[in-house]
Amino acid sequence: MATENSKITEAANSNPESEREETPDRIPPREPLDKATGEEEEHTSASDDADDDFPDTPADSAPAGGFAAGAAAVVSAGLGICSLTGTSLTDMLRSRKELIGQIEASTGGGGDQINAFYSAPWHTAALVNGFFALAALVIGGVLLALHAQRADTRPWVKSVALGGVIVGAIGLFIAGGMYLDLFASTPELPSSRPTG
Repeated sequence: MATENSKITEAANSNPESEREETPDRIPPREPLDKATGEEEEHTSASDDADDDFPDTPADSAPAGGFAAGAAAVVSAGLGICSLTGTSLTDMLRSRKELIGQIEASTGGGGDQINAFYSAPWHTAALVNGFFALAALVIGGVLLALHAQRADTRPWVKSVALGGVIVGAIGLFIAGGMYLDLFASTPELPSSRPTG
């Protein structure tokens, strides 16, 4: 037994390369390079075919008409809706104008009571709503002018911007009609008839 161990040791010292080839725990050599390359070529050719269906732009990159244009379009549409429905700012300024008219009327400040109680608050609401409508019209119009002919702008951005322009134009028309008393005339006190 000792002689066998010494023979193995002598063989290992004399020819280490032959021993390494015979060990079973050694990793098998790689397959020929041309076969591995052939598999890679098949794999890359299949992936090239799949990539031809999609543009070369990364998935995370947005088109030039992306984030900012979309935000501006939504703001335009929101301002247009605010011009039609009114806002808490409109209500606050109208109430303030009514209160000022009541104070002037109670202190004998003179002036027309109808104007103080009705016309001034009504016109204030019309001005504020008109401001929102004009802002919606300008933002949506500028956005449409910049992105109307660009192919890389997403279609929903153009649609929402157009909606903001249309709603803003309607709101501006209504606000102008309110301010000019086109929809309802200013109430008038009945003329007092002389008795007698």
